[in-house]
Amino acid sequence: MILLGLLLLVAAVVIAVVGVLSNIGSSHLLTRSFEIFGYHITGSTGRLLLIGVILGAAGMLGLNLLLAGLGRGIKRRVSTRRQLKADHKEQQRLAAERDQLSRQLEDERREKLATGTSLQNGRTPGADAGGVGAREVRTTRRASE
Repeated sequence: MILLGLLLLVAAVVIAVVGVLSNIGSSHLLTRSFEIFGYHITGSTGRLLLIGVILGAAGMLGLNLLLAGLGRGIKRRVSTRRQLKADHKEQQRLAAERDQLSRQLEDERREKLATGTSLQNGRTPGADAGGVGAREVRTTRRASE
């Protein structure tokens, strides 16, 4: 859409400039033919005005399409930037929560080791998957979730 708008805008400007520059001087009065790219337009001043209005409308349409395409691209970039910021904040929040839970788990493990309550049947916590300490850690983890 941007390319089409730019193309229409450039075409309108080129036609207008060529039309004006090729019809400057006393030999190109409005009572004579009007020439654009070698094409002679004869007629009244009203016909010339109509051609100018059509050319202006085409130029405005091209400019409108160009600006609409640019606006859509800007909105998309702003939306993407906002989403990235939100995702970054969410990542930071989750990382902080993960670190907090990790510290809580380590504190609980240290507390159990310090009190000696986790030494049952001569096993240390986490010594094997079936140990009593391993089951206690899993239970604690589920309760905190």
